[in-house]
Amino acid sequence: MSTQLVEESQAMAEHDPIRSVIRQLRVIIRALQGHSRSVERACGISAAQLWALWELQRSPGLNVSDLSRQLSVHPSTASNLLDKLEQGGLVERRRRERDQRVVRLFVTDAGRELLTRAPAAPQGELNRALQDLDPAKLAALEKGLEALVETMASTEPRAGLHPYEGHP
Repeated sequence: MSTQLVEESQAMAEHDPIRSVIRQLRVIIRALQGHSRSVERACGISAAQLWALWELQRSPGLNVSDLSRQLSVHPSTASNLLDKLEQGGLVERRRRERDQRVVRLFVTDAGRELLTRAPAAPQGELNRALQDLDPAKLAALEKGLEALVETMASTEPRAGLHPYEGHP
């Protein structure tokens, strides 16, 4: 966020913290939307699919449960992401010879080629910014967002297990 936006947000927070929070959330949402659009333009896949591909390249042989934990999504969501990546020829599922129930996931040559032209930060600016926050500020943000989510009557309890795809 630019220095000017931060200063404007801080000035507004002194007068109307609710409007300030809403504006700041809009900035975050627009940044996520922009990142998702740029990934789709550059790669032809969603930002969530790209993140899954990066995780599989980083840790070849993961299973669906492992990948869902890496992405912080529900296993069925990870499976749906994988279906699309597999249909695109970017990922392959392999079964172990000894135990055919165990399915391991690997990036294909086409997937590795796509990753060479993909944006470098698959989790996007938000993840980088959260990682860069002072741990105390991150903990305070987490508690504040938990309180906000709990206060909102219309939130879906499992919504946090689905990746943001950048569509309003």
